[in-house]
Amino acid sequence: MTHPTHNLPAYAAGHLTGDDAAAVTAHLATCPACATQARAWHRTATAVQDDTARVPPPAPDIFTAIRHRLTPHTTPSGTRPVPAYRGAIGTRPLHRALGILTRQRTLIRWPVWTLAAALIAGGAVLAALAPTGHAAQILAMTVPLAAALAVAGACGTDNDPPAELACALPTPPRVVLLARLTLVLTATVTAGLLATLALSALTPGGGAAGLVTAWFGPLVPLSATSFALSVLYRPSAGVTTALALWLARALSTGQAATTGPTGLSPAVLRLVDPLWTPGPAVLTAAAVLVAATFLLSPRLPRSRHTGPVWR
Repeated sequence: MTHPTHNLPAYAAGHLTGDDAAAVTAHLATCPACATQARAWHRTATAVQDDTARVPPPAPDIFTAIRHRLTPHTTPSGTRPVPAYRGAIGTRPLHRALGILTRQRTLIRWPVWTLAAALIAGGAVLAALAPTGHAAQILAMTVPLAAALAVAGACGTDNDPPAELACALPTPPRVVLLARLTLVLTATVTAGLLATLALSALTPGGGAAGLVTAWFGPLVPLSATSFALSVLYRPSAGVTTALALWLARALSTGQAATTGPTGLSPAVLRLVDPLWTPGPAVLTAAAVLVAATFLLSPRLPRSRHTGPVWR
């Protein structure tokens, strides 16, 4: 015998009609256990209806009072009115873009900023202590690495606490991703510029323009590669690739300085060296790579990734 247990609450409340109600009625006539449950559900439904009937209806002006509380108005000194957004949707695009950009600062984990600042500061100190002529080479090794690792840590994480809320907002995921990339690169480049200016002031005859050119060129392709791998695959791939390219460049530089073997094949050298002395073709390829990443990022399944690198 099949007992209509799942239909008893609706039957007791009077919401079951037609053939379903007739079938339950016939079953209750022959099943004392289900009849007992049906009477219990009926008492529950009656009690709920009685309690609901005793609740007084809301005052007619309750919604007027709520709107009054949510509307900004002049308040006594020392109090703060309830904030309200009074702009129409779609207006003030620059203000909205700036808001999205600045809010990313609080959403990016602190180790990203700490590591980037430590690398740039350490590179500036080493460049200041290095022999004459080596400052540009040291900055070219540290500032691009800091940018690439920061991009991987900020843009390539899926285990992001506000990610679910961000996906439910009108702001497209590409805009959020662009805001993060812009904020990280702006902060890294600004820190690199400040370190370069300080180094130029402390180093006699140091040219700031030449130092900036030395590290800004490799920063573009290295950051683009780290960004693409972190977003399209996982953050660890971006970090590992950036470190591998940096190590290959360090070995290549050491080989050029000592004329000794490093174990690097000529193919690896041909791949790495253009990243640190990029021409128009390399810079164009980096821009295309970033654009393709933005195009493909919302189409990827988000469950493949294991979470953020930065803990």
